[in-house]
Amino acid sequence: MSRRSRTTAVDQARLTTLADLLVSQGRHSEALAVLKDLSARDSRNLRLLRLKLQAEQATRDWDEMLETVSSLVKLGGLGPAEAAAAGRAAHLGNLARKSQDAAALTAYWKQLPQQMRLDSSVAAVAARYHLALGNAAEAQSIIETSLEREWSPSLVALYGEAAGETALPQIERAEKWLRGHARDPALLLALGKLCMRQELWGKAQSYIEASLALEPTHDGHMTLAALMEKIGKPQEAVRHFRRSAELAGL
Repeated sequence: MSRRSRTTAVDQARLTTLADLLVSQGRHSEALAVLKDLSARDSRNLRLLRLKLQAEQATRDWDEMLETVSSLVKLGGLGPAEAAAAGRAAHLGNLARKSQDAAALTAYWKQLPQQMRLDSSVAAVAARYHLALGNAAEAQSIIETSLEREWSPSLVALYGEAAGETALPQIERAEKWLRGHARDPALLLALGKLCMRQELWGKAQSYIEASLALEPTHDGHMTLAALMEKIGKPQEAVRHFRRSAELAGL
């Protein structure tokens, strides 16, 4: 090894140690400045890439983080589960940044890898952002597509909040799901909410009460209380409001 090569190797080892120290001290921005230079010189160094990934996540540098995950996967430096978790965190971070812009949110969602679009936790976050922006149709589409691949009670619960001007198509779809998930309290409650939206008071009451029989929840009793108010049963409404408060620990 030439003298220059030895000097370069010593410098790289020193800088790698420095980067490691900066990361351990939580000085992630400073660490990144060092790590970007080092990884540019040695793009296949797994230790550097893993340090870089850690610093990028801490500084919320989501796009760079996705590139680092990709490099690590190609080099065998991340297993499937770890890579999926890191990718999920980065994509959730980018979705949050676009959560106030419907067009940007929709565009980012469309370019996500299919596996990530079908991930129930990612789908739930994206659907909530669309609902907050008043885009129920996009939220419905995201939820339905994800549920067709993998059943998720938390995503089903969100479906009950995603009604558009008419809830009839959603009720029809949810009742088809009920054939395979007849004892799912989240689905029954979602159906109750959708029927309330459509002013199908009798069906709504039946679904909500069936949900509560399987799993008494704060949300379920609050929903039933609201229904009782709608149909002119104030005493029943008060009873369910009290029960919802008890379940919420109030």
